Amino acid sequence: MSSEPTGNTRQAAATAQRVRHWWWQLNPHRQDRFAVLAPLAAVLLFLAAIVAAFGYLRLEEIDREHEAVRRDVEYTQQRLRLRLLERQEQLMRIARDISNRDLDPEEFQVRAEALVIQYPDLERLSWVDADMQVRSTYATASLQPGIAPQSGEILASDETRNNFALARETLQPIYAQRGASGAAVPLLQLHIPMNDGARFFGVVLAEYSVDGLYRYGVPAEVSARYAISLLDDKGARLAGTNVPVRNPASTWLPWVVPANEYEVPVSPVGNGLILRAQAYRTSLGVIG
Repeated sequence: MSSEPTGNTRQAAATAQRVRHWWWQLNPHRQDRFAVLAPLAAVLLFLAAIVAAFGYLRLEEIDREHEAVRRDVEYTQQRLRLRLLERQEQLMRIARDISNRDLDPEEFQVRAEALVIQYPDLERLSWVDADMQVRSTYATASLQPGIAPQSGEILASDETRNNFALARETLQPIYAQRGASGAAVPLLQLHIPMNDGARFFGVVLAEYSVDGLYRYGVPAEVSARYAISLLDDKGARLAGTNVPVRNPASTWLPWVVPANEYEVPVSPVGNGLILRAQAYRTSLGVIG
């Protein structure tokens, strides 16, 4: 019953005896060298514990920073969404009045002027009939001439005509991001169809300045913390802060922290307008 513990005890005693014999066989200089290893190992373990603690705190900090960027981007996206939906509701009332024949081109221009003056991000408001002819339009004085057709003209841009056809087919509001071409500024278009249930009358075409949406829709406290930009579906910057591209070779360095950024489509536009934020810098300290 006690034979196994006795055998283990004998084996341990034999091992200890061999270690003592090996130790006393060493000369004093070699004994001193081996004696230094114990405190050296303790120091190395202490340094490893410190490095592990700082690494853990750094990973926790990176996670908190990324979560803060995500939260602020979602908040900004909600601000832009509510801003666009508020204007869409007012434009749908105008479209309903036109469908009910309660609004003529002259009265439309008066109401369009009031809306353009009230909302600085709204660049142009047009009434386009079922034949793609502009019945009435009003634009800001800062909008470059020739960007959109005037009253009596036909929609010439293939992109605008395609969006018009999509609104006619679906009878739903259609958002479309029109890219910049030449000296023209990028504009966000909204096509609101007009119909009385059986007949299609055309669309109310609203054109927003993407730079205006950025300037008046992005909260100042968010733009102060991050480099905010609005992108199209191809990733081209339409408005906002231009962040220099990092050297791809630096991403392989172990001490280089990846860029803390987050992006999300702006509702109700969808993937045609992307909101992206990138932190200027991580925090000032590891723990702070």
